[in-house]
Amino acid sequence: MTKVAYRALTGGERRGTVFVLLAGLSLLVFLGVPAPLETKSLALLHGLCAQTPDHSFWFGVVRLPFDARMTGIYGGFLVTQLYLLTRGRVRAAGLPSLPIVLLLGGFAVAMGIDGFNSLLDDTGLPAIYPPTNALRYITGALMGTTLGAFLWLLTAATLWRPDLTRREPALRGWRDLAAVLVLASGFGLAAGSGVPALYTPITLLLIGAAVLALFEIALVLILLGRARVSAAATPRDLAGPALGALLGAYAILMLLSAGRYALEAVFPVMTKG
Repeated sequence: MTKVAYRALTGGERRGTVFVLLAGLSLLVFLGVPAPLETKSLALLHGLCAQTPDHSFWFGVVRLPFDARMTGIYGGFLVTQLYLLTRGRVRAAGLPSLPIVLLLGGFAVAMGIDGFNSLLDDTGLPAIYPPTNALRYITGALMGTTLGAFLWLLTAATLWRPDLTRREPALRGWRDLAAVLVLASGFGLAAGSGVPALYTPITLLLIGAAVLALFEIALVLILLGRARVSAAATPRDLAGPALGALLGAYAILMLLSAGRYALEAVFPVMTKG
């Protein structure tokens, strides 16, 4: 873009352009860091996951940056959000039907049960059933679906003017939920396949999912802090807060990772997995 063209943009358009350039430049910088992708991705997401080796999916000698459960959570979150985006539900802020809400809540309970069962096994206590990475992924993906759906609703309700917000459910029915679960299953099959060619795209998608989740949370908090809740009419109105939220997401990722490394240096037992 030339200087003349940039100067011709409005303030919102300029901030939107900076947002896109920053996102693209961030990816290029990450890929350009002279270190193996496994090393970079594990370091970047270290603050979000225990990254236990035997709880992770491996692609030969390299592993994903999240363990199986967190791969499920962020994978399920990502496919839910992408599905709702491609279905044009950007302004949909209504709750699903009560049976679907109850089922989504049940997904969270299922992950809690499987997580507790895995903890029993990890600590040498009798487990309820043998834990596996497949079950960790499945229950994580179910939780990720719940997280993706409700964070979508929270974000939509916070961003748009009331007269522009559609109170229809983002997940309109069982067909939508089934489609999301099928997509999450496909992501899980790819993550657990061990096919070397899939390692890089899956790793980058998981990083993108983590950034997206933190970005949405930061965006909502910024709008709440600036008393600009439900005030946007167009995406252009969100350019400034979105730029701040992206920077906030990056800062949170780095601070959490650095904090975990610091704690592990003080308490080496935390590195055991």
